[in-house]
Amino acid sequence: MLPCVVFEDDHLLVVNKAAGLNTHAPAPYAGEGIYDWLRHREARWAPLAIVHRLDKETSGVIVFSKTENANRSLTGQFADRTVRKRYVVVTDRAVSRTEFRVRSALVRAGDKYMVRPAHASGEPAETRFRVTGSERGRTFLEAEPVTGRTHQIRAHAAASGFPILGDTLYGGTPAARVHLHARELSLKHPATGRKITFSAPVDFAADPRLALRLALMDSGESDSYRLVHGASDGWPGWYVDRLGDFLLSQSESGLTERQRGRLGELMRFPGP
Repeated sequence: MLPCVVFEDDHLLVVNKAAGLNTHAPAPYAGEGIYDWLRHREARWAPLAIVHRLDKETSGVIVFSKTENANRSLTGQFADRTVRKRYVVVTDRAVSRTEFRVRSALVRAGDKYMVRPAHASGEPAETRFRVTGSERGRTFLEAEPVTGRTHQIRAHAAASGFPILGDTLYGGTPAARVHLHARELSLKHPATGRKITFSAPVDFAADPRLALRLALMDSGESDSYRLVHGASDGWPGWYVDRLGDFLLSQSESGLTERQRGRLGELMRFPGP
């Protein structure tokens, strides 16, 4: 089974989407999103349908329907706001309240969304926030979007004075990735009507490029793959491949101390 698959039956496919991967291809000639990739991966996934989305920068639980009946059921549940979603948020800014909610209108402004008073024109949006802990200058929160607007949590966090770590679009401190993860999703099973909850852990410290690749790689199919892709990974002229229990490092020049350190990290990485 692919590492990204959380659950599958005859009606649903639930996956843990990696950060950096679109839900679906944003344009006809753009790269595949997780939805497109899954449909092309297995014949039984060809009928998959999208019932909700996660931002490209957001990781976590996303559910796809496999049948028309499941699609109708899930679409209705999302429209009626009976699906419960919980996200992990990390910020390096001060959070003045431990539990609160944000209600506003959201208005698109270029690549981002602006928060306006709730009575203003725009899409109504509501998010509940709860501080769950802090560590080494970082605050961890649980965010529960009542509505499902694009960039809702990101915009509401920034407007509340604590942009998400890594979310530079909304004023966050630069980091390897946006520290936003869809941890849990609860819904009624479209066939049984039974409430079911899906969850997926997150490791914000992991290299997001490597995490994305390994999420889509079945270790039962191959133990040979590229880990460092030269300039596309920020290492011009340097390539590293895993070949079973060995690493093959190839460089156009001698390795720098930084490259040696990265190679040491890759040697300790267990693989998929």
